[in-house]
Amino acid sequence: MGALNRAWRLLAPGISFSLFGIAGLMTGLLVFPALFLVLRQVKTRQHATRAIVGWLFGAFIQIMSWLGVLTYNIEGMASVPADENHLIVANHPTLIDVVFLVWLFPQSECVVKEAVVRNPFMRSVVLAANYISNDDPLLLIGECVNRIKQGRSLILFPEGTRSVPGKERILKPGAAAVAVRSGASLLPVTFSCVPATLAKHEPWYEIPPKKPHFTIEVLEPLPVAGIVPENTDIREATRVVNGHLEKLFDDHCPVELCPD
Repeated sequence: MGALNRAWRLLAPGISFSLFGIAGLMTGLLVFPALFLVLRQVKTRQHATRAIVGWLFGAFIQIMSWLGVLTYNIEGMASVPADENHLIVANHPTLIDVVFLVWLFPQSECVVKEAVVRNPFMRSVVLAANYISNDDPLLLIGECVNRIKQGRSLILFPEGTRSVPGKERILKPGAAAVAVRSGASLLPVTFSCVPATLAKHEPWYEIPPKKPHFTIEVLEPLPVAGIVPENTDIREATRVVNGHLEKLFDDHCPVELCPD
């Protein structure tokens, strides 16, 4: 039974990711072109597209759960104000963190890698949803601030990429800079995955010794004004907010560092 269980746990992620890729491709080829024909208003079409993407990402998580790839629990969503825009910031231990976040906050803005925009399975999805590409770092922060000031929420990973297991978590200042310049409240989300899986430099087929469990906790919103003293210049305010986020993530999901 142990060998059969391991064989299934190796096969099930492959099935899950294959279905995910096929669903993305077919949705891009069939569903979104139909939306362009039926929904003429850009905002209406974008809203529908993001709702579909959120549903698909949620279905992907459910399929992984049903197939026995993982288990999960989500805490704190009931206390999130529905009528506010936030800068949603999260630590980033696994490949599918963004899948959870887009499922939970489907109408949020999302920054995607240029490689994802070029991916034939995801390109039409990204364009139809009008997500933000990171192809021009010089314009990225300004575009993020602009979207938030239009009353939308935005998902960002302050680390910029997945954290490396056993290595110190280092936050880049981009998310803090967006928070300071936009004035949006921070909505921290913490991820933990035990045992670790789908980490950076780890292929999906390297399965852990037992089924991983994800815990996603949505914390209370944090107004930037409550973190940064009055009359603080932008550079210093960015440093203060970044340091606050580092401490928050270290307190809620500390990294177990490997000995030197």
